[in-house]
Amino acid sequence: MQTIHIKFLTPDDRVRGFYELVTRSRVGSLPGEVYQVPLDALAGLDRQHIGYRRATDAEVRDAHDQIRNPSPSLP
Repeated sequence: MQTIHIKFLTPDDRVRGFYELVTRSRVGSLPGEVYQVPLDALAGLDRQHIGYRRATDAEVRDAHDQIRNPSPSLP
């Protein structure tokens, strides 16, 4: 299964898009509001007119870096 990393364009798109993805497909959530989704799931977002864009390589790298090196928690 091929996947792609996306970001939603607005908070409303994020809510609607995340719901669409979790009810009809699979979705991985990363820090920075980056989502990893199956490539074929994008058709469902398009049908629902949910705005998204492909996440840049830098955004994906930063999201993975935050997972590997989390900030220390505040007291």
